[in-house]
Amino acid sequence: MRRTRTVLTFLALCAPLATAALASSCGARSELYIGEPETEEEDAGVDALPDVPPDVAPDVPPDVPPDVPEDGLPVCDPELLYVYLVTTETDLYRYRPDTGAFSLVGKLTCDENAQPFSMGVARTGTAYVVYNDGQLYEVSTADATCEPTDWPPGQGGFDAFGMGFAIDDDEQGETLHVAEINFGAPSLGLATIDTKTFDLDYIGPFSENPGNAVELTSSDDGNLYGYFLNADGPGGFVVEIDKQTADIVSNVALPVPASGQGSALAFAYWAGDFYIFTSEGDQTTTVTRYKPSDGSVVPITTLDRTVVGAGVSTCTIP
Repeated sequence: MRRTRTVLTFLALCAPLATAALASSCGARSELYIGEPETEEEDAGVDALPDVPPDVAPDVPPDVPPDVPEDGLPVCDPELLYVYLVTTETDLYRYRPDTGAFSLVGKLTCDENAQPFSMGVARTGTAYVVYNDGQLYEVSTADATCEPTDWPPGQGGFDAFGMGFAIDDDEQGETLHVAEINFGAPSLGLATIDTKTFDLDYIGPFSENPGNAVELTSSDDGNLYGYFLNADGPGGFVVEIDKQTADIVSNVALPVPASGQGSALAFAYWAGDFYIFTSEGDQTTTVTRYKPSDGSVVPITTLDRTVVGAGVSTCTIP
């Protein structure tokens, strides 16, 4: 997920404001509802191939792990069920919202002349981090090591973008979705990036643009969500986005004071709730939780770094 180009904003909210938030929003609005996450059973007993005679080849090629199919969703690794955060200070963190614990993974050394701008994390634990010079890198969530990709900066007019993975509708894979960010004009809209070829596939403009800066995340049922900073004042909007058309299908205003277009932004879904990461420019990030189940919007913790991107696995969080 991502960061707007300058500094982040403080989200100082409280639960009583939630009712007003649900009643005021830009354009066509409807209440955002997220159902209970489905239980995902562990795929047990597939770590080894069954015994076969030596002259019979197994169904799975020997260089493909049997529990990570070449096509289809990889099995969820319980060691990867964090919200991963990247900062302007080039730190990579793991964050557990249920305990409030942050742990430093390491320092990114992708680009000494630029800063991280946004991040998405694949189900396998590979992070994709775009920098403010448009370069896109693969980053290990195990040790923060970087590898450049073949992404050509500015492809399709997407110089800067928010990003997040979502499960495909056929549930056979996941796709990196990106939302173009132009700080002086509405977003160009939604696209996807193929993480094998790094080709951009443009989907279309958003049906409404409550702001110019937008971050993306997804729920574990494959639905795609965005958070727009309000273009005309404080606050922001959590929206559900149709992955096929870029239409905004629901829109909830959050009464976040003093945000605005000069703020940085990171956004993540974890275990049924949304987490918004903002800062006032003092290298302190406030984490605010929005609970769709009861409409509450509450700041829950801080980190003494400027968070500019967040990414989380598409796996179900128990």
